[in-house]
Amino acid sequence: MIGVIVITHGTLSEQLLATASLIMGEAKDVFAVSFTARESLENLKQKAAAAIDNYRSDGCLVLTDIMGGSATNVCVELMKNEKVEVLTGVNLPMILEALSYRESSDLKTLATRVQASGVKSIINLKEFFEKRTAKKQ
Repeated sequence: MIGVIVITHGTLSEQLLATASLIMGEAKDVFAVSFTARESLENLKQKAAAAIDNYRSDGCLVLTDIMGGSATNVCVELMKNEKVEVLTGVNLPMILEALSYRESSDLKTLATRVQASGVKSIINLKEFFEKRTAKKQ
């Protein structure tokens, strides 16, 4: 099964996975890597590499919080492996999508699907309802 690793500043990764568990139940092969200001980048890189190593055979989708942030930067070297895909800008819909489709998708297809889900989930609610109302008229 494709592993899903969420790497973020602070404990955001842990909280996102806890919330996903509330919605979907406990999932296997999902791992949170958190990073605090007191930790070195080398320590973060070691934690990320160790998490990814668990899924080298089936592949690993890594979700990070922000482009250019430490959590993403340490993944640049790690994603040189063809069995690792990294997406930034993680949100809850991305995690739910990854958990829902990782058993029926190959790694590249899953990454594409999860990225699209993340983008699609960003909605201006006021505009959404305005368009919906306009369609009914």
